[in-house]
Amino acid sequence: MSEFTLPRRRSQWDREGRRLGRLFIALPAAMLIILIAGPLIYSIVLSLFEWQITDVNRDKPFVGLQNYLTLVTDPMVLVALRNTVVYVIASVGTELVLGFIIASALFELTRGRRLANSIILLPMIVAPVITALLWRYLLDPQYGLVSRIATGLGAEKGIDFFGNPDLALPALIAVDIWQWTPFVILILHAGMLGIPEDQFEAAGIDGAGRIRISWSIVLPAILPQILLVLLFRTMDTYRIFDTVFVLTRGGPGTATETIGLNTYRTGFSYFEMGYAMALSVFILVTVAIISTVYIRLLRRREVFR
Repeated sequence: MSEFTLPRRRSQWDREGRRLGRLFIALPAAMLIILIAGPLIYSIVLSLFEWQITDVNRDKPFVGLQNYLTLVTDPMVLVALRNTVVYVIASVGTELVLGFIIASALFELTRGRRLANSIILLPMIVAPVITALLWRYLLDPQYGLVSRIATGLGAEKGIDFFGNPDLALPALIAVDIWQWTPFVILILHAGMLGIPEDQFEAAGIDGAGRIRISWSIVLPAILPQILLVLLFRTMDTYRIFDTVFVLTRGGPGTATETIGLNTYRTGFSYFEMGYAMALSVFILVTVAIISTVYIRLLRRREVFR
């Protein structure tokens, strides 16, 4: 076999491998485009029509941007958006602070770290609906464990967390913090494990304390992980639905009405599908804007590292 035959065969194999790779990539990409772009375009188109889902045979009149104009002035949407913003800020902010503190404590452990990680991650493994049902019984004003403890401490009667307009939203926030703080701990702890050991040794030689080390070494090093946590948790809490639906259904009154629940109610309780599609497009656009901000901050951080 001549010395020119092997390079030719190798180049032919390379070309065939690249073609096969493009084929393997093209098929899933096409499926994703069909499954994502198709419903998205359909939703945008439907948001331009007035469509009552109960009027099957009635024509859908074209209303243009009227659904979006109604959305801006709808007082229920404004209330839902306000509750959602409070929910996002309180949940994500508390989870970030608690997650950093617990991740730092885990980072200091020399023994039992794996066992501690396994125990801490248990709430995140449970499905959100199951978590909501669990807390529904724990916070029940008559038979719940929390109410029994409060009664044992001298309270006249159990606390109705989900029936009190002042306590319902904080109770939902507490449930979210309980379930998703482990996710924050996992990401931040992984970032801390990637910090070079010599930085801590140099700081110890200089006489830096734990607070100084956390502020000057740990926080700057795990900033990409913090931004990643903010990205995922903000997106997730902004479109919260399942926990609110199981625990409060938006009540009492409108105390826990969120934008995701309001969209569901508009479409499947009031059957205004055109308006519901406009709300869903609004949620998509706002989530995309938030994601773009975080992604740009992440890229800027990577550039200046």
